[in-house]
Amino acid sequence: MKKHIILSVEDSEADFLLIKKALEKIEDLNLKVINVNNGKDAIDFLNKKNKYSSSPAPDMIILDLNIPVIQGLEVLKTIKKHKKYKSIPVVIYSTSKNISDIQESYENHANSYINKGFDLSKSFKDIDIMGKYWLKTVVIPKHTEEEN
Repeated sequence: MKKHIILSVEDSEADFLLIKKALEKIEDLNLKVINVNNGKDAIDFLNKKNKYSSSPAPDMIILDLNIPVIQGLEVLKTIKKHKKYKSIPVVIYSTSKNISDIQESYENHANSYINKGFDLSKSFKDIDIMGKYWLKTVVIPKHTEEEN
């Protein structure tokens, strides 16, 4: 069974734990969820720089917009303009319901936009649906190390 690598870019430990637990409950899915808590670390992870020199290529990225150092929209732009990364699905998972954030996310090629909620049961279900769709339903190209 293929192992899926999920990169979570989330500065809230509670939100990361919710993401991880929801994804790990999906049946017949072999995955590893890795979290970085700021935009610079996300870009370093993808570029295998600094402490992330041996990081695996992610199959999906779950990106919060409101993260420190480099904001989520800038991270999204960096991912989607780079030939090596642009086919990786990026799901925005944010508290922002601001229409301009949603529109700008899609204009910069976010694959989905999900609002974080205060209802844990609904949030868990949303992550479950997102995980099943992106990791079990659609076909995503596997990124290899030779893609430089």
